[in-house]
Amino acid sequence: MPFIASALCYIISLQAIYLSLRTTLTGSYIPLDHQGYTSTVYHLPNDPTRVCKSFNQAFRNDLYPVEKAVYERFTAHGPPPSILAYYGPHPSLLASLILDYAEQGNLWNYLGERDSLNTPPPNATLLLRWARQATEALAFAHDLDIFNGDIHPSNLFLDGALNLKVGDWAGASIEGSLSRSSYRPRYRLVDAEGRDVPSTEGVTVRTEIFALGSALYFLVTGKEVWGEIEGGEEIRRLFAGGEFPRTDGLLVLGEVVERCWMGGFGSMEEVRQVIGEEEGRMGLRVQDG
Repeated sequence: MPFIASALCYIISLQAIYLSLRTTLTGSYIPLDHQGYTSTVYHLPNDPTRVCKSFNQAFRNDLYPVEKAVYERFTAHGPPPSILAYYGPHPSLLASLILDYAEQGNLWNYLGERDSLNTPPPNATLLLRWARQATEALAFAHDLDIFNGDIHPSNLFLDGALNLKVGDWAGASIEGSLSRSSYRPRYRLVDAEGRDVPSTEGVTVRTEIFALGSALYFLVTGKEVWGEIEGGEEIRRLFAGGEFPRTDGLLVLGEVVERCWMGGFGSMEEVRQVIGEEEGRMGLRVQDG
């Protein structure tokens, strides 16, 4: 009986600790609406401008150190405002980073929700600004030999003034290291034989620019590349044959998107420059908010 009583007390004690921790993270630290597979993002108590990205236990030993190293390298070289600001690791929560809060969420949800509400799409000025900000951030990272590895609208964030900021660097490749992330099927470069280039060559400038092309297509149209087609194999076959949606009717960035897909750029900086030139031709370049 004494043993059973001691065991019960131990179990009750563990339950109390668990409830206390859960209260800490779901009380003072309130999770945002949209959670990721590898991490959970919390509002910081009494700090509406910043959030805490806390890595789930299964990813604390591999993804957390990568993203921390990326942000520290960015910080050492003066990152542009188009990268989520980094304020260091959380002082008490394990495997957690303090970052800027993107009030408008990510581009994937922002455009998807606008479409479901039948609200007008973003105008040309905003689309070009987003594209320029995305390439500015990625070009900066590439200059530091950092490749995102998962360029996707869900990793492009919007602040309260609708400025775009690139985030989620946990799967990045640093100086040729293995990327622990993966481009989504509609963002993956394949060669003419249908071979998956990121799998054979790793994450490179070429794979990044291709993925950016699909992200920009979504940015302008609000639709996925070949979104009406289910199954990665059919998408791979189309990509291998050089078959992509037409871009000549897009409001902006049609030529840029096509060149991204067809290998028409040698660097992310070149993409940024061409987008800036399109802004200039249209007389749309305004100071970012």
